[in-house]
Amino acid sequence: MKKIVFKVTLLSLLIGLSTSCEKFLDLKPIDSPTENTFYVDEAGLQAGVISIYDALQTNLMYGANFQTVAEIRGDNVLDNNPGAGGGLRYQIESFSETSANANVSDCYTGHYKVIYRCNIVLDKAPDITMNEARKKQIIGQALFVRSLSYFNLVRLYGKVPLVTTVQTTDQARENQRATLDAIYTQIIADLTIAIGDLPASWPAAESGKATNYAATALLGKVYLYQKKFSSVVSTLQPLVAAINGKTALSLVPQTTTFPNGIKNSKDVIFAVYYLLGGIGEAADINNRYRNQDNNNTIVLPQSVFETNDNRKALNAPTGNGLRPGKFNATASGNESNGDFPILRCADVMLMYAEALNEVSYPNTEAFASLNAVRTNAGIADLTTETITNQAAFRTAVYNERRLELSLECDRWFDIVRTGQMATVNPLVPAYRVLYPIPQVEIDNVSNKTGWQNEGYN
Repeated sequence: MKKIVFKVTLLSLLIGLSTSCEKFLDLKPIDSPTENTFYVDEAGLQAGVISIYDALQTNLMYGANFQTVAEIRGDNVLDNNPGAGGGLRYQIESFSETSANANVSDCYTGHYKVIYRCNIVLDKAPDITMNEARKKQIIGQALFVRSLSYFNLVRLYGKVPLVTTVQTTDQARENQRATLDAIYTQIIADLTIAIGDLPASWPAAESGKATNYAATALLGKVYLYQKKFSSVVSTLQPLVAAINGKTALSLVPQTTTFPNGIKNSKDVIFAVYYLLGGIGEAADINNRYRNQDNNNTIVLPQSVFETNDNRKALNAPTGNGLRPGKFNATASGNESNGDFPILRCADVMLMYAEALNEVSYPNTEAFASLNAVRTNAGIADLTTETITNQAAFRTAVYNERRLELSLECDRWFDIVRTGQMATVNPLVPAYRVLYPIPQVEIDNVSNKTGWQNEGYN
């Protein structure tokens, strides 16, 4: 993936660039592109899309910070080193972080950096002359990634500013937090467009781009978090049919997919890609769940897996640095080519099973979807003789999600959305299901009223 680098100030990451002074000379140096000189044709717009995917790779996002805030809170990962990194990770582990915590603020900033790049593409695309089908594909990709970013933000921080255009500095300072309904309405509207505009697949040279399968899977997940179970079922039905058809998509054992087969696995619907080669496209191997000297990160305990579960070994610390096998990908020095999966077929099947069960129990198709994932893991089917009621099926799905999607930034969110917080973390105040809004964000807005989440100073 070719990296497109935009050099902007910290404030510009959130609000874009604004120019109000009169130009003395109307010169456009080719080595100093601006928004107005870069996004003038299809090539510039396509490069803008690449920059969106590039922003997902960074340490602010899936390269490090998002993993920290989405996983350490849960019960699959334990940070056992209070002194590492100035204690910032341990604050998250111990539910003691403040609005000044750099991991929390960097993750917030990283998501708005992605949104900013999406908004540039969406603002510029209508005015560019090019093939309309390709233009729709570009718009669909930007809408998908922006939706993913807002979905992450609303799950992490609750109400956040809903920015859908490139803003001036003055406009950004007047932002207020949008309601959850407004944010989810925008996400759903954007994904609906993306589903219609994105292709089912891309040529090999463009693999890794968002597809309509990815947009469909994400929309189903959004409905799941809203507890709109009938909408989950109707949205995911065609995707489940495609998975069961074993053509472009299919359940694939994790032992085949992880750690080095993510790019080619039919189970992976959308992932953040990384490449070796010293070109700035690799992940830092030190940011991938390591159990260094047994005092940094301890992963999912082996005792929670059934004996023959083929996922068990992948979650055990192994190899150089004692990383879990699931993310102990090929490395060179500190560089890793370990891609990070965001949406997989197994996730879709479990969402579908969960939603069907919430609609009615017993449900033959719900059992079939749940058992498809278990069969893929090499363990026995569940039946109505062992899962005798709706509540028991619900618990079985929650447990399967914990094992199947371990270390993929789902467990903490599942704990919160399913009301397991009081059981998993009984001594933690309920308001800690959300992170604090970073103080640096509050400092930059004009009206600071109502910005901080309940419970935080």
